[in-house]
Amino acid sequence: MKERERAKYRKLKRTVEKLEKEVEKYKDLYLRAVADLENYKKLREKEMQSLVEYANEQIIRELIPVLDHLQLATKVEGDAASIKKGVEMVLRDFRRILEKFGVKVIESEGKAFDPRFHEAIEQVETNELPDGYVIKEHQAGYMLKGKLVRPARVSVAKNNRKKEG
Repeated sequence: MKERERAKYRKLKRTVEKLEKEVEKYKDLYLRAVADLENYKKLREKEMQSLVEYANEQIIRELIPVLDHLQLATKVEGDAASIKKGVEMVLRDFRRILEKFGVKVIESEGKAFDPRFHEAIEQVETNELPDGYVIKEHQAGYMLKGKLVRPARVSVAKNNRKKEG
């Protein structure tokens, strides 16, 4: 009986040794996977940092010529009409660049007041437009790819027909 027990013991010992080797193998694979994941996270973090750092590079490259034109405009001598024409050209370039990057001007005058896109700074009594319509835009509003960047600052019509009747 002792021989059987010894054989059983040796068999169990070999099984335990085999399982211990497997445990070491899987532990090693696990540690490598964790290290790979950490390296991947560090790489992604570095890439994101670089992306944020240089995210505006393209728009800046586009805006530099506009800056150059404005600097030239400060050195030009001439009549007000020609200076105004030059500034309007620079303004057109600037708007074109903004549009290229997804910036849209909010249409306001003559439209119904919408608090999602407009900021009312005054009410103006008038018969020209119905109540709640934008009668004057004081400062343009802008959207960037569907997201409000700045609301338009506007005057809103307050119809005075009710008082007359």
